[in-house]
Amino acid sequence: MNESNLNRVDLNLLVVFDAVARTRSATAAAKRLSLSQPAVSHALKRLRALMGDPLFLHGRDGLVLTPRAQSCKSDVAINRDAVGRVLTTERFDPATTIRVSRFAASDYAMMTLIPGVVGRIRAAAPLAGIDVASVDGDIMSRLERGEIDLAFVGVAHPDGPFMSRELFREHFVGLICERHPLAIAAGQGRLTLKDYLDFPHVAVTFRNPLRSLIDANLAELGKTRRVAMITPNFASSIASLHGTDLIMSLPSRLALRGQLQGLILFKLPLAVPDHPYLMTWHRRSDDDPGLVWLRNQVMEASKPMVTAAKPVARR
Repeated sequence: MNESNLNRVDLNLLVVFDAVARTRSATAAAKRLSLSQPAVSHALKRLRALMGDPLFLHGRDGLVLTPRAQSCKSDVAINRDAVGRVLTTERFDPATTIRVSRFAASDYAMMTLIPGVVGRIRAAAPLAGIDVASVDGDIMSRLERGEIDLAFVGVAHPDGPFMSRELFREHFVGLICERHPLAIAAGQGRLTLKDYLDFPHVAVTFRNPLRSLIDANLAELGKTRRVAMITPNFASSIASLHGTDLIMSLPSRLALRGQLQGLILFKLPLAVPDHPYLMTWHRRSDDDPGLVWLRNQVMEASKPMVTAAKPVARR
């Protein structure tokens, strides 16, 4: 039977065939399907004409399957089960799942948020895998292509077919080497905007076309900073401060966790508002049971970060 002919077949006839084959009784099949016995008999008549075979014959202990019906019985049952799985809501069991959770995260998230998330996943889903990829300018396309499940970003809520939840709010602080010309002023909280702009900066970029919050706020003041070095992660930027005149602006929670020996942390001399740090996913996975569970693990892991103390100027 070709596809055009199959499109004209009432597939409900196979449901009746399966019920009759399992019960070997038109009456029992009708009760199982909540149909009248005449309706089942009519369906069998149509099915016999379609297949050119009597399919079921009367026997002493009920209906007897013909060789044709017997050969079709298992295929119909297999397809019945397959359709049932398609139409049944998936059940997710963390304890037995082997799914791989795929994240896109900067080294900021890897050092602050991801450890807590990994701990929760390992405790509840010991057979599951975890795959953490770097954030880049293609992050939304990767979400749309299904290459990653969740992305962690410190930007505005994305437009388009994406969903997001705010995990916490973050703000920027400054960091310089303790031998920097501005070390004393920074350590005493006396660093001015002019001081801040007089020296070169190191900046972190994920090749994202969006301008950083630091540069956006400077632009509102009609000012710009001189970026002398660009790196793809925060850790390498922090390391580059030692023994240089570079200035770095970085998220406060990263400064709390970072190795600051030989460095001075200070409050920025410009008003940069706190910004949301988001968990983002594609709308298509909004109701996936496994990913709903995963997002809940992230939300629970982020709760301690909501009340994390803000660092103050210090060596």
